[in-house]
Amino acid sequence: MAGRSFWGRPVFFACRREGARAYWCRVREVEGRMLGKILAIAVAACCLSSAALAQKLNVTSDGPVMLPGTRQLIVYSPSLDRDFLIRISPPAGGPTKPGEKAAAVYVFDGNMYFGLASDTLRLMALEPGTWPAYVIAVGYDTSKPVDVMVQRAVDFLYSSVKGDAPGESEGGGGEAFARFVIEELKPYIEAALPVDPQRSFAAGHSYGGLFLSSLIARMPDAFAGYVIGSPSVWANATLVEEVAKAKGAGRPVYLSVGEKEVFSTIDMVADADKLLGALTGAGFAVTHRVHAEQTHVMEPNIMFAEGLRLLLAKPEAN
Repeated sequence: MAGRSFWGRPVFFACRREGARAYWCRVREVEGRMLGKILAIAVAACCLSSAALAQKLNVTSDGPVMLPGTRQLIVYSPSLDRDFLIRISPPAGGPTKPGEKAAAVYVFDGNMYFGLASDTLRLMALEPGTWPAYVIAVGYDTSKPVDVMVQRAVDFLYSSVKGDAPGESEGGGGEAFARFVIEELKPYIEAALPVDPQRSFAAGHSYGGLFLSSLIARMPDAFAGYVIGSPSVWANATLVEEVAKAKGAGRPVYLSVGEKEVFSTIDMVADADKLLGALTGAGFAVTHRVHAEQTHVMEPNIMFAEGLRLLLAKPEAN
């Protein structure tokens, strides 16, 4: 028959309560109770030990994360009469040897993509056949995303477009921003750091990709090559026509878009295909990718990895 239970399991006594057998039944019942108490004490001791260990943890420092070797500058543009935040990460593996010069990748939308671009190049350095490169991320001295979005719309669009509110417009500062980059920022970087102007590349996504496409149409030799992701072709009705008139001279361009970047009134996949035709016709060496299952916000992860690997590949690695 079954006796009292402990820990949800009954204690069974296969004997009658008489004589010697009754004695052994009582012994077994006592043993069951003792076992239950022992288990309860063990669990309690375990919990107390865990709590005691947790109490020993002591946070000795709490601060912001710093990427190794990186630095940031606040630079003033005389032509635009305002400041920019320039974040710089050195080539992976440390400084270049005396007399050597590294490549440079100018990343637009630096507030968003500095970390991604820097980490991508650090990982890429683990593979042979890639030029070491500085990341020069161009951004704005603000921690407010809304301020970044407003300012990038001004700087990245050569022509104004309608804003969200009636009668509102944005953009139109692209030409002035390009002068800052080409005539002020690049000369400073090339004087301050051991970078090779012949291996200075530019990367931009969305409005940043639109800016680089517009720059290509006007100054294709501003950079040695371009990484253009999900360009906002829709924001400039004459962009494709402008790019078609440029002189590519075999300059490399990586152009990508996510498969899911098709919206109710905007088809960025089709727009990228139109831009591809203009770039190819103008004589650029274009590598074009449509990435399956990728959205507008996730496309940069692949764009930087593939695009920078293409542009930074040493000749013997091709």
